[in-house]
Amino acid sequence: MKAAKLNSESPPRLISELVSNAKKNYLSVHAHLEKEAITLGEKDGFLNIPAHDDSQVSPNEGLLRNEYRKLLAECRKNGKPYLDGPHLAAKVYAQKLADLEQDGDAAYTKELEALNQKRTAEINEIDRAYRDREHDLAEKVHTAEREYREVRQDLQHIQSKTGRNHPLIHFKSGFLYFLLLLGIGLAEVPLNLQIFQKFGEAFFITMIMASSLAIAIPVLAHFTGVFVKQRKEKKEYTYFAILCIAIFGIFNFGISIFRTSVLAEAMGQAPNDLNIIIFTCLNLILFIIGVLAAYFRHDESYELEHIYDDYQKAKTVFNKENDALNKEKTALAAQKNEALKVVHDTFEKGKAGLNNKKNTLIAQHSEYVQRYDELLNSFAALEEIIESCYHIAIGKYRSANISQRKDRRSPNSWKDAVPNLNLHFATVAELDPN
Repeated sequence: MKAAKLNSESPPRLISELVSNAKKNYLSVHAHLEKEAITLGEKDGFLNIPAHDDSQVSPNEGLLRNEYRKLLAECRKNGKPYLDGPHLAAKVYAQKLADLEQDGDAAYTKELEALNQKRTAEINEIDRAYRDREHDLAEKVHTAEREYREVRQDLQHIQSKTGRNHPLIHFKSGFLYFLLLLGIGLAEVPLNLQIFQKFGEAFFITMIMASSLAIAIPVLAHFTGVFVKQRKEKKEYTYFAILCIAIFGIFNFGISIFRTSVLAEAMGQAPNDLNIIIFTCLNLILFIIGVLAAYFRHDESYELEHIYDDYQKAKTVFNKENDALNKEKTALAAQKNEALKVVHDTFEKGKAGLNNKKNTLIAQHSEYVQRYDELLNSFAALEEIIESCYHIAIGKYRSANISQRKDRRSPNSWKDAVPNLNLHFATVAELDPN
């Protein structure tokens, strides 16, 4: 019956448990052999084996000895793999310590150089990985700056030409200006609607006709005000302004006559010249309001007004794009710095490891020496237990043997003490005997 075989892949922390289990198995085998020793002793004693004058022990006693030798062999077989590992590791670290002490400075310089080379290679790899992305960002920033700079240069040219840095606009709100022109047009719709109903067309056609006419006054007022305001810079604007005023005058006077006729017909009276003047003046007042609004809504320089407006738009777009690009650059730089930090930290840890290499080697060497000695003592103790069990079994055999002999005399072969077994681990020296 054999003791359970220890698992050579078991981690060191389980060795003590495995040794304990082996001890239980050996004791279990011993219990069986002890009973068998008593049985064999009684049998041999009854047969007077060995004889009183025999110089050799009985075959059954030799059989018992062989069984315990088998247990010792099993113990050695199970324990040797566990001792070989830490023993070899301790020798390796002892050699490393010796090499380090022999040429420590040269080895340190060589390994530090290797760490530096590795760090440089990793930094170059990171630079290559981020170079394209950084280039693309730089191109985007350059493009945005170029477009903004071109508009700004155009503005500076016009500013130098006009002698002013920005347009002089009194009516600053474009929204209110639009509402004013819309109000002028809407004021015309109700009256025009009543007049064009005279034609008997469908309501939506009448509505379109009335609305189209209402659009004419604010549109003519807008362009007239712009042409009058910017006539100095563009000479042709003077003629355009005269043309718009003429169109409005003809259009206004004709509509006034038409409105007076429709009103007189509705009232059953003859057309009144005063009504023509009133309608003409009402539209003229609305037209003048629109012209004044357009006049004060625009600068006298068409170029300055429009290039300044383009500049403000380009500036807004550039600031927005520039902010987004700056955030992207910051995020990219943070990612790159984080990657570089990892490389730097790894280098510093490796450098610190080199500085503490001797202490580390000493600690690792001591760890394996301690592990080896603990294992050696554990398996040596198992061998001693097996040997002790062997002596007990032989004692049981001889006691049972004498009890069955007729003369109750011990054979001559028992005069010497029971020989010890050959213990392997007891002869192996510890790595650290202190």
